[in-house]
Amino acid sequence: MTSPMEQKENNTAHRIMHGFTQWLLDGKLDQWTELFATNAVFEFPYAPAGYPQLLEGKDAIAKHVHSLFEQMEIQEFSEPVIMVAQDQDQFVAEFTCKGRSLITNKPYHQAYISVVTHHNGKITHYKDYWNPLVVLESLEAE
Repeated sequence: MTSPMEQKENNTAHRIMHGFTQWLLDGKLDQWTELFATNAVFEFPYAPAGYPQLLEGKDAIAKHVHSLFEQMEIQEFSEPVIMVAQDQDQFVAEFTCKGRSLITNKPYHQAYISVVTHHNGKITHYKDYWNPLVVLESLEAE
């Protein structure tokens, strides 16, 4: 049985991930950006050469997502499976995404495992583990 504090933190994780996926689906990028603290960090440990590995600050994160939406259309996210860490300020979310490249019209089907740290309901650190080959294949011309 979960304690009231654990339920609150689990609700925070679900609220963050619901906003994260739904606002991207709806193209509401300004609202999506508001999920992040001003000095948030977004990491892509598996980013291939030529792609950012680290974004520092909400402005850099916003610029990146706007650039991404010039290249990709996101059509669907799976319901995230969320595991809240013992320290309660961090969770892991596992989910998938379906979309297409706006450049090549090729499908973009990605699986993510994200480690998210938050404070006062805002994301402070987002570490995004994804397969870079899926991105490269979807953007590669025939």
